[in-house]
Amino acid sequence: MKSVDIKGKQYIMVNERIKEFRKQHPNGQILTQVMANADGQVMFQAKVIVDGVLVATGHAYEKEASSFINKTSYIENCETSAIGRALGVYGIGIDASIASAEEVGNAVKQQEDFL
Repeated sequence: MKSVDIKGKQYIMVNERIKEFRKQHPNGQILTQVMANADGQVMFQAKVIVDGVLVATGHAYEKEASSFINKTSYIENCETSAIGRALGVYGIGIDASIASAEEVGNAVKQQEDFL
């Protein structure tokens, strides 16, 4: 899987994790659900299902306008992060970290904005 260098560590993008999951489990499912969405804050849960069995879950939280991408797409970004974490928990793309490249990049940006 292709990786991205963020501050000297390699991270796998969520799209790469999804492609690998589809290669391993063509009939597998990735289900997402909004757990909360109010006041510009959203939380998603993603479930990974293989052969009808729940094998992993992942959660993510995003705040509207907390980063450039979140100004317009915080809901989509949150869903992507939850999927990446769920696939990481399942074991896909975790050579360096369960966190995806998107998740780490967003966290770095938010820390820089905070400082």
